[in-house]
Amino acid sequence: MSVRSGRFALVFLLVLAGGCSSPDSPTAVEAAVPSSGAAAELASLTNTERRQAGLAVFTVSPLLMQAAQLQADQMAALGQMAHDLPGARYPEPADRLAAVGYRWQAYAENVAYGQGSPAAAMSSWMGSSGHRANILNPALRELGTAVARGSDGRPYYAQVFGNPR
Repeated sequence: MSVRSGRFALVFLLVLAGGCSSPDSPTAVEAAVPSSGAAAELASLTNTERRQAGLAVFTVSPLLMQAAQLQADQMAALGQMAHDLPGARYPEPADRLAAVGYRWQAYAENVAYGQGSPAAAMSSWMGSSGHRANILNPALRELGTAVARGSDGRPYYAQVFGNPR
């Protein structure tokens, strides 16, 4: 299901029954993130929000970074922001996760477009209860982020959150 609201999409979250639980004492450590660029900034901003909420930061997953980039690239190429893109090579979030080899218990995805910066995209997500819930979900432990530009120059943003098997 793809729902649009303003300039960002509503949350898509899939959790398998019994597959996702919050750790007793989260100790996730940030993995190496590209040192520059919009995707790195978006990952850093996301983890800043988690720290401010008293949560463990996400581990940045290279596989989830790839899945997020697939989604951002597809949205930019199609000029469409949605979680499900029927005309795309990887139309649904589970297709993108399978394409990069990410074995998941749970995942969530946030997408946005048109915001002038990663900080503006993050502000939009934090102002939306569903997106904020994904960002601050203590049961999700890993993160991937991406940004791609459409032919008109507009940025398309993707965050993919996961809890691996």
